Amino acid sequence: MKVLIGTDGSHDAVEAASRALSLLGPTAAVTVLCVTQAPAIEAAGMESGMAGGVAGPDEIDAAWAAVNDDAASAIERTVAALPSVASVEQVIEEGSAGPTICRVAAERGVDVVAVGSRGRGAIRRALLGSVSSHVANNAPCPVLVVRAQGGE
Repeated sequence: MKVLIGTDGSHDAVEAASRALSLLGPTAAVTVLCVTQAPAIEAAGMESGMAGGVAGPDEIDAAWAAVNDDAASAIERTVAALPSVASVEQVIEEGSAGPTICRVAAERGVDVVAVGSRGRGAIRRALLGSVSSHVANNAPCPVLVVRAQGGE
């Protein structure tokens, strides 16, 4: 079985990844995916001519390096919490989390996607959107959404 795990490295996401693999049983291959978004500095100063200076290439490169370092750390925390599996691939992609997880799942032909849910409640989810809801409704394969223990 090929499993794609979406993570942001938070305690809830790491716990969800570990619990998901325990529920799914033996897996042949696991891909742990962290989705990043462009750092705010990249667009800073582009709002209008009055917003201030535009960040230079070195500042933008440093911001992207920090984003990618955070993503790598998130993946490492997640992988460290996983039960033993035959193969773990670590992937960082840039984009919107829900659509990117679904795209990667389709490209890699995974059998199941596992994501966490922080259990934020219906009102907050309706206002902010939900990665797990998007993935559950749009993934090309079954989706296992693991709620945080003690969630709302």
